[in-house]
Amino acid sequence: MNIKDGLIAATVIGVWGITFLFTKIALTELQPMLAGTMRFVLLLFPAIFFIKKPDVSWKWLALYGLTISFAQFALMFSAMALGMPTGLVALVLQSQVFFTVLLAALLFGEKITPQRWLAMALAAAGLGLIGVGQAQGDVPLVALLLMIASAFSWASGNLVAKKIGRVNALGLVVWGNVWTVAAFVAVSLMMYGFDGVVQQLAGMTWHGWVGVSYLAYIGTFLGYTGWSWLLARHPAAKIMPLAFLIPVEALLVGFAILDETLNGWHWAGILAVAAGLLVHLFGGRWQIKSKAV
Repeated sequence: MNIKDGLIAATVIGVWGITFLFTKIALTELQPMLAGTMRFVLLLFPAIFFIKKPDVSWKWLALYGLTISFAQFALMFSAMALGMPTGLVALVLQSQVFFTVLLAALLFGEKITPQRWLAMALAAAGLGLIGVGQAQGDVPLVALLLMIASAFSWASGNLVAKKIGRVNALGLVVWGNVWTVAAFVAVSLMMYGFDGVVQQLAGMTWHGWVGVSYLAYIGTFLGYTGWSWLLARHPAAKIMPLAFLIPVEALLVGFAILDETLNGWHWAGILAVAAGLLVHLFGGRWQIKSKAV
């Protein structure tokens, strides 16, 4: 990975690590489906009038938006509304890494090297340790299942983005979410009714607008543009393990901003994830040097 792609990856991870904080803010004022609606309405307008549609069929654009955006966030927001703790949301969501890498190997024939298997094993152990530390009280089973489904939806969207290939990433994120908006609007009206939607929007404060604006313009516009760029240019097994940093950052943000405590399990898990990332990023170089010696 060159310096440019490395900086893009670091920016995406940094942006997404604090996304859960703004999601929590948005969900204090909006029901899950309406929060999703506002996230993508703000993303789409007015950008769609200024950004050219990429040379991709509507079928693939719809599949991209309905997997990586609508299904992922409809399921995630619902899980959080049902009581799934923010830290566990960030943690369980990263099972998408394993889904993506394994499906890419199965469907696209991408090779998973022993170095990357080891890196993912270390990171998985770290996430497990974080999960032990994060488990406080009972987590609703339905919420947990919704989060696993959300992670699988993200993984499916990753594969769609990879299949689409090298197109204008910004155009893909904008035009790929036309059907996302349509789906969220339809579900919101069915669940809350027109009057319920208007009432929720009228009751929003600046906190709610900050929450959905961050999700739209930073979390989606910036984050998924960079992510699509990386997936189009590198094997999934190379890019996906970087996402293991997201729950680590989410925990640290909670510690620094929300006064959430970090126990020994958390710190052990963070170190294990860091070790996995070191193996992932530098293991190949160490192997080459050892052979040279």
